[in-house]
Amino acid sequence: MRPNPLHLLLVPALSLLTGCGALTLKADPALSARTLAAPAAAMPAGTGETQDNTAKGLRLARLLRDQGRPQAAAEVYAQLEARNALKALELLEYASVAAPVQGAQDSLALFGRARRALSKEGGTLAPAAHAALCGGLGRARLALGQTDAALGDFDCVLAADPDNVAALNAKGVLLDARGRHAEARALFAHAIEQDPADLRVLNNLALSHLAAGETAEAVRLLAQTEAPQMPALRLNLALAYAIEGQRDDARRTLESFMPAALAKRALEAFEARSQRIAQGAPVGSELLAASRQALALQEADAP
Repeated sequence: MRPNPLHLLLVPALSLLTGCGALTLKADPALSARTLAAPAAAMPAGTGETQDNTAKGLRLARLLRDQGRPQAAAEVYAQLEARNALKALELLEYASVAAPVQGAQDSLALFGRARRALSKEGGTLAPAAHAALCGGLGRARLALGQTDAALGDFDCVLAADPDNVAALNAKGVLLDARGRHAEARALFAHAIEQDPADLRVLNNLALSHLAAGETAEAVRLLAQTEAPQMPALRLNLALAYAIEGQRDDARRTLESFMPAALAKRALEAFEARSQRIAQGAPVGSELLAASRQALALQEADAP
């Protein structure tokens, strides 16, 4: 089977680095030119024509960004960087726009160049730019498995912006992976206070309870929303029901968004995990294994 990312079962806190499914790190919104762009007077030195071309290039890149075309915008920024035409804040702007459309290693390198440029320029970085820099580094390092460094980056974001939902969520995931469930849940709760509609945070909070063996609370949280745009939430709810021994509820949950034959197969897998947990297998280990198992959501995806 060639799984679609939407068909991947779980990404609980213990397996946040698999990069799929339920546990996701919400990216910071695109940074505005007002926040990050250097003023016109600070454009690179050179002829008037060079400065004019740079200004035109930046306007085009920002227009493409604002139109929701990050790939095209990133290509324009890249051309400007190749000519050494970007100031430090503009390089950070480029890194933020390019992050969703490039690999983690490339993203880490680009944010690293922005950090060096900002350090070389000196001065005090605005809180929004500080959070953008640290958050970009943190997300890239997280994707590369550099969890200790990523934790420091998300602490850096929260020092500049204590209510940053993405950083609260990411740090919570990292603490959960270390078994520090109470601390993680405090961060998830704070994030939900800031954005009650963020289902990814709600999902991570529920998975934290599930990993800690608090299955009933995980069920309560996951059952709060239908979340048709996030089928992984329903999969997680079905697994929690199975662990609780509520087979009929688990089956009905699965059949609400997948064919009965596939729901039966998924339920059998969940019940096998539930049995291993009942026999003493750590819940976290079973969640980790579940996160690496692909499940089809429609017949065409079945093996």
